[in-house]
Amino acid sequence: MMLIRVLPSLESREDWLSFFRREHPYCLVETPAVLVDFQSTFLQLTCFQPEQANPVRYTLGARSSLEPAWQLIKGCGWRLSCVIEGLESLDFNTNVRDNTPFKLPSDLSVRKSFAREPRLEPLLHRNNHTGLTPEALARRLRDGQYCDWQALCAPPLPSFHSTLLSLSTEPWRWQVEQQDNQVHLALDGRHIYRCDLTTEPPKQSLRSDLIKL
Repeated sequence: MMLIRVLPSLESREDWLSFFRREHPYCLVETPAVLVDFQSTFLQLTCFQPEQANPVRYTLGARSSLEPAWQLIKGCGWRLSCVIEGLESLDFNTNVRDNTPFKLPSDLSVRKSFAREPRLEPLLHRNNHTGLTPEALARRLRDGQYCDWQALCAPPLPSFHSTLLSLSTEPWRWQVEQQDNQVHLALDGRHIYRCDLTTEPPKQSLRSDLIKL
């Protein structure tokens, strides 16, 4: 399983070069909220908007080289926000190169689609938690403020400690559903655990914030 790295932004040449040097140039950018994925000679940008049911995906590139996509990024001052603003200004019902101040490299192709992959559902709602957030739930679980921990599906399942770590470090993958004191946890859209929260005071013990697996 490949973990999704979260970056605060991609707004400078250094940001892009550091990102591209990764073994898997794939990340979620917080501002603007975009999933960035380099695939061979193409760049995919999946944009999340709270009011949209399905995120918009732009696919940019050329058949034989990634250079046209790099030219576009460089022309936007290495600012992802500028790239997204330009793409959103294009009219895909006509020739995207006509009647727009947003200049595209001549050999760059641009396609617009809507992402409907189940794996993106947790990302789509990552900042829309109402009530208990994954991070807050992890703190309650670490403090022992729960009981009746139960699995909701067949193995393989992450261990309790692995669940705590994932809730804290990759909360966008989790959905927390709470009704009164009962909590259901879904990982990547799959319900895997439930428990009851208690009002017991946190356990007084020396503990590390790092969870050993």
